[in-house]
Amino acid sequence: SSPAQPMAAERGAAEALLKMRSDMDQNFGVAKMWLVTADGFARNGSYAAAAGYIQAGLREHPENADLWSALGLVLMLASDGEITPPAKLAFDKARKLAPNLPAPDYFEGLAALFERKPDVTIVKWRSLLERASPQAKWRPAVESQLAGLESLLAGTPQPTVDNQNP
Repeated sequence: SSPAQPMAAERGAAEALLKMRSDMDQNFGVAKMWLVTADGFARNGSYAAAAGYIQAGLREHPENADLWSALGLVLMLASDGEITPPAKLAFDKARKLAPNLPAPDYFEGLAALFERKPDVTIVKWRSLLERASPQAKWRPAVESQLAGLESLLAGTPQPTVDNQNP
């Protein structure tokens, strides 16, 4: 009887989301000291440890939007992609401290997609791209995800494989 371990696919998804959040961080100073360790915990599925570590950082730096955003993501990961009230609070605090920080809108849009609300996702991600710098490191990934989602919703036919003819 040991605690369940995250599946490899879940670890891969968490890794991708942590990378996206890191690419969206705006403060390259104090937050990194806390986030490197917290991200390590999160990569291993230890979301409670990651959240605790980020909260320790927030006790020292309560006005750091990147830490608040990271806390929102870790809480979201711990809830299988759901924006719980504590995650919402963390994202709202990050947004209040840094209105142009992209992570809160990106992850709230992603959570809306998980909730089968793609229209909310599209609105959030389009707004995010409208205010983003053309050089934003994360921009190509969001553009690609948005285009894929819009294509899927538009019913664009996907290539099919003809199993009848080799």
